[in-house]
Amino acid sequence: MSDTATLLDLDATTALESVVREQRVAARAEANRLAAVVAFCDCHPVVDERDVAAAWPVEISLDGEPVGPPLNAEGCPEVTENAVHELSAALGISHHAALGLVGQTLELRFRLPRLWRLVQALTLPAWQALKAAEQTIPLSPDAAAFVDRHLAVAGKRGRLTGQTITSTVGLAEARFEPEKARTRDQAALASRGVWFDISPDTPATTDVYARLDTLDAQALDETVSDLAVQLGRLGDASPLDTRRATALGMLADPQHVLDLDLDAPRRPVSTPTLYLHVDADDLETGTAGSIERLGPATLTLIADWLQRVGKVRIQPVLDMAGTESVDRHDPPEWMQTLVVLRDKHCVFPGCRTDARACDLDHIAPYQGHGPPGQTSAANLAPLCRRHHNLKTHHGWHYTRAPDGYRWLSPRGREHLVPHLD
Repeated sequence: MSDTATLLDLDATTALESVVREQRVAARAEANRLAAVVAFCDCHPVVDERDVAAAWPVEISLDGEPVGPPLNAEGCPEVTENAVHELSAALGISHHAALGLVGQTLELRFRLPRLWRLVQALTLPAWQALKAAEQTIPLSPDAAAFVDRHLAVAGKRGRLTGQTITSTVGLAEARFEPEKARTRDQAALASRGVWFDISPDTPATTDVYARLDTLDAQALDETVSDLAVQLGRLGDASPLDTRRATALGMLADPQHVLDLDLDAPRRPVSTPTLYLHVDADDLETGTAGSIERLGPATLTLIADWLQRVGKVRIQPVLDMAGTESVDRHDPPEWMQTLVVLRDKHCVFPGCRTDARACDLDHIAPYQGHGPPGQTSAANLAPLCRRHHNLKTHHGWHYTRAPDGYRWLSPRGREHLVPHLD
């Protein structure tokens, strides 16, 4: 009987265990592959001027200077070009792919040691760690070490999102190479534009692409949403996205907007909200702050934004170790903020829904006539609506333990979501 036929005969529980086992086998194989790449590179060092070091193809700039991204950063050993040719032939991959594999693997091994250990311990998928390594190669040693420390915290949960990597690299650049970060912001602003692309399927629609100043984009989003809601109240039964498209098109003729029934009930106009975190040390050094969902920002950019907004709210520093409780179901604002900042996203295994978009769930269910003090940060956790429903109605259970959130599935499988500490 074939292995496929044998697997098809498994019951649900055994099949799930097989999936988990095979994934772990694949993770071990990939971690071993990276270790073998490092060992192979160790056998082919650049030792003198006769050795040609592996490097990305060099281009010549307009002023005649050679330019190109570095293959290896400071702190990584150089590898001979012949070694990369040998590797690409053995693996059946392109020279470009082999250069990327060598550069990122050496970066991970020698400049991101915490992430390397998580990969070898099978805690973090190798491909996610390599994505981080790809972005840290241009950084200084201090900046790379900063990224390694911070990503290792998130990596302990077994997953690094692209946004987490990019945001952390950007913050490191802003702290350790502020001039480069300011240049990056200026280049991004200079690349703003709006592009129209008629659909190839039908001339009835046109795709619109835009790159805007972030504050302008937030304000436009709010305006389009307000108009879409107003259209719905005036009888437009189209889906919300369709009404948002209609609203954006209406802005081409401002008089059309003014002609809307002004007597119809309207949603109060809201101001775009950005959650900015700035450490005292950052203010002293004039380096950077971090904006939730958007990532790091230089203080130069933040100062420009503050000059353009009408209202700024200062949130005092929270005691993240606070243990106070309240005798009501809904937590006070400070407690909700503490939980959001502590956990950052839904605490269901593998979920990365932003905590500000989640429900705050009582881990031990709230009892209307139960004991006092049921609502506290220790008994609250963010769950997205889907996973909140799973926990409440479909047999999933979890507790908050010193090492993280421990979940138990209806089939009896245990899952640990480590704390972000």
